[in-house]
Amino acid sequence: MSVQPSTTTLPGAPGTGRAVYGLFRGTQAALSVAPLLLAALLADDRPPPGRLALALLAGGAGVLAMFAAHDLLDLRHDRRRHDLVATPGTRDLDAAGARHPVAQGRLGVPTATALTLGLGGLALAIATALNPVCAALLLLAALLQSGYCALAAVTPWKALLSGAMIGVSAPAGWFAITTRPDWPLLGLLVIWLVAWEIGGRNIPNDLADVAEDARLGLRTVPVVHGTRASLALIEGCLALTTLTGAALMVAAWPTAGPVGLAGTLLAGVLGLQLPASRLRRRPSQRAALALFTAASLYPAAVLAAVLLGSATWHLPGA
Repeated sequence: MSVQPSTTTLPGAPGTGRAVYGLFRGTQAALSVAPLLLAALLADDRPPPGRLALALLAGGAGVLAMFAAHDLLDLRHDRRRHDLVATPGTRDLDAAGARHPVAQGRLGVPTATALTLGLGGLALAIATALNPVCAALLLLAALLQSGYCALAAVTPWKALLSGAMIGVSAPAGWFAITTRPDWPLLGLLVIWLVAWEIGGRNIPNDLADVAEDARLGLRTVPVVHGTRASLALIEGCLALTTLTGAALMVAAWPTAGPVGLAGTLLAGVLGLQLPASRLRRRPSQRAALALFTAASLYPAAVLAAVLLGSATWHLPGA
């Protein structure tokens, strides 16, 4: 697959708000809260509103801090990038706002660091108050992210750390609501999210950036193992995602019901399988980003299916 790097000509400097939005990858961050909310709903389909609100606040702050920290940890590599603006004609959720605003000089390192530490501290404080297990999971996710960034130029299998980071952070939503674990269900949740992150977001995103990553000496799956192996891993992970998503809905049948199961299967077909099939037929940056975007929407679609399933499953006479 040949991917042309985007132009380095930057548009007029955006306002601080746009730069901060780009640091936090606001659109992607909002979507990334869905797994936490889904875990909370699976723990209790009628969660206490106060605890749910605190879990949402902690999860939102944690996700924002995670994306900002990623930019800070990758700053050395990002400053050497040519693709600090998205390629014209492509839709990249990560390019909403100013892409890599610290590397572009549109946001200072002290400001970005203060925002990251402030939100991370807020998330950790609320998580600790809800349940120390939540705080431990968030700290573990932060360590996995640090490891992922540290291995950027070392091994392509750092993608496993990216998947693990998402997999261990989402159950914090469960433990924010209840202290009683359901290990089979939580195990399915973790496998589902690890496979989704690797096959739906990590490798497709690296596939879209393969030319630039190779120039920078970054070792990603597409750079080291090529397009064919990357596509095979994507399809394998997304098949596992679709299957474990269905199994998760079966395990959570009292909450999700038939509507939740059907909606999750439909989301898997439309949001994962079809974009992956298009990418295999015609590998390109556009197709890789299309899969990345559709996969980013997938957990939110599953959350909506579970909410609808729970509502209809508990209707009188259902």
